[in-house]
Amino acid sequence: MSFILIKGTFHVVGYSPDGDSIRFKANNPEHWSKIKGSPPQLNEDNHVQIRLIGIDSLETHFHDCQQSMKWAISAANFLLDSLEISGVQWNEQTNVILKAEDNIEGFILVKKTDQHGRPLGFIFKGKIDELDGSDLFLPLDLFFNSVNYKSLFYGESYPTYYRGIAPTLRSKMTQAVNHARRNNRGLWQFDLTNQGFNVWDLFAEDKTVVILPKLFRRLVSHLRTNQTVDNFKNSVVKSEKVLILPHKKKLLFRDIIIQQDHVFKLSKLPEDLVYL
Repeated sequence: MSFILIKGTFHVVGYSPDGDSIRFKANNPEHWSKIKGSPPQLNEDNHVQIRLIGIDSLETHFHDCQQSMKWAISAANFLLDSLEISGVQWNEQTNVILKAEDNIEGFILVKKTDQHGRPLGFIFKGKIDELDGSDLFLPLDLFFNSVNYKSLFYGESYPTYYRGIAPTLRSKMTQAVNHARRNNRGLWQFDLTNQGFNVWDLFAEDKTVVILPKLFRRLVSHLRTNQTVDNFKNSVVKSEKVLILPHKKKLLFRDIIIQQDHVFKLSKLPEDLVYL
């Protein structure tokens, strides 16, 4: 699977990095024109938010709602440590980095941006011999060194696959997820996505319920405008479809949500879903 190689530096001071996104400055901004989708949203420092492909870490500020901060911050710290960004000091709310030894050299492999203008890619620390801005096939040995893969391997993030990830890479990511789950690593110690959870426990002060962030976001969005979850499944848009692996059966996302009063769960494992 080929990508555009873009070299540059990673930045976190003054930002709110989480386990699946980080700011990046390209050495040559002209290379952004080589990727598909809407133009990347660069700020005044030429920094752009990179969204890591294939993973989804717990939410820290979705519509002012949080998931387990323990595992959300764990995923963020894992990303920072993987890039060797040291001396990190968060603000009191742990949502903005005040100080850090950032400006770390690295590179990303990207193909396109998402609807928010964020390049979607695999991220890496260090150098690579290939030419900046070149079209690069992603070999497995390099793929295994991506922060994306490592985050799944150590159970710091959930798998969240969209169209565009090559089946070979996706299967390797799923193997990493299976390894993390079997060994009870990271968030898999507490995951209730397929076991079931009471929706109101998501908003308890201790926030011990850990579930797939996509399902969390759908529930929070519904409850912003509704006092109950009685009509929740009908509120999940019909256009949100998933491909169920390995048989590649197409369903609506809401069709795999099982609801009994206030208790919810997914009928399929997160790694068996490809969002269309």
